[in-house]
Amino acid sequence: MIAGKLKVIVGLGKTGYSCASYFRRRSIPFAVMDADSNPAMLESLRREMPEVQFSAIDSSGLLAAEEIVLSPGVPLQSKAIKEAVAGGVPVTGDIAIFADNTDKPIIAITGSNGKSTVSDLVAKMARASGFNVGLGGNIGIPCLDILDRGHDLYVLEVSSYQLEVIEKLSARVAVVLNLSPDHLDRYENVKQYFETKSRIYRGCKIAIENRETKYQFDIMEETNRLSFGFDEPKTSKNFGIREVGVKSYLCSGKSNLLDVTLMHLKGRHNWLNALAALAIGQAIGFDQQAMVETLITYKGLPHRCEWLGSFKGIEVYNDSKSTNPGSTRAAIEGLSNETKNIVLILGGDSKGADLGDLSAVCAREVRLSFVYGRDRQKIASALGINSTVVATLEEVMELIPAQVASGDQILFSPACASLDQFRNYEHRGDEFKRLIRESL
Repeated sequence: MIAGKLKVIVGLGKTGYSCASYFRRRSIPFAVMDADSNPAMLESLRREMPEVQFSAIDSSGLLAAEEIVLSPGVPLQSKAIKEAVAGGVPVTGDIAIFADNTDKPIIAITGSNGKSTVSDLVAKMARASGFNVGLGGNIGIPCLDILDRGHDLYVLEVSSYQLEVIEKLSARVAVVLNLSPDHLDRYENVKQYFETKSRIYRGCKIAIENRETKYQFDIMEETNRLSFGFDEPKTSKNFGIREVGVKSYLCSGKSNLLDVTLMHLKGRHNWLNALAALAIGQAIGFDQQAMVETLITYKGLPHRCEWLGSFKGIEVYNDSKSTNPGSTRAAIEGLSNETKNIVLILGGDSKGADLGDLSAVCAREVRLSFVYGRDRQKIASALGINSTVVATLEEVMELIPAQVASGDQILFSPACASLDQFRNYEHRGDEFKRLIRESL
């Protein structure tokens, strides 16, 4: 039971601990609750902040709180939180606290796929343009850890979980990169998930929109808008693709900016990520030549359609960060060509997602598929193509060498969460890298 009228952090993971450190630096009284009696960061909390009260999640304690600071991993719809909200207790999160405590411009980036890649790319473009930029949020660096460090601009990757408790972010630039069904184990339906994503536009000065996304966002009429998409752009506020002979160019209005073959980033889905970054940079005032040069040298983040090399003429890609069908579909379409040479490996915990979304693209582009993990039978049935079904990724890799040939592309893009067999998607991707090098 928490004693006293305090801010109560609920969830002691990486973000919760960051909130605790922030409150301590500012001498703000707080306590911590977690459903786990021994969460990952408890030892650090007790060592560094022994005076802080810690307890199990308790409804009466939450009802007595001055404010609840909700970690992203704790659903707003959980019973104890709903009871506290019904009792009039305000709920916030680290992104909202961050926004309330800085007067520097914020670039806020969300989407079902590509958030980390675009956030990292935009931060590199900012540095190349002479900005002292802070990068944080869902990308793995809690945003409150980068506050008050002298930055003149912030790039924040924001998840739907973080957006649940944001009333008005008021970012200088906000973007929803794309939308596809995800996290349906947490949201009642796709509509609720999409509505949560759209909260990033609340109060923004400039909204960047993906012309490929059909969802109608609720953006204030007076908000300045830029857009990106695969079609040819009509004005300098539109970014897109122009085909000139056999070449494809990233472009803004009438200006061709970059031949896509000069980029290290692979796949058509990464063309959209690059266009989004260019639109963001134009909106905030980055140097255009610096942005283009960054795109040429940028090699992307690990586990995001990461090219591992060519093994005996077989191209191998690690897309372990793919945790939903939309991401896997984008990766397949990004690597597609006329030879239908993709060998797809997928599986894990499907989180209630509709895997049938992959059936059409697999029928068109995938030569072979291997399915493993907890939901393997459900996934194989939904794909609608012949699939080899096994229990583990190791078993897949034992079968791979005899069934692939020079000219194939092996794409490891699970479309599922990793926790049925791995610690996280990084562990899953690292295991794939190890196994593929042993197999081929």
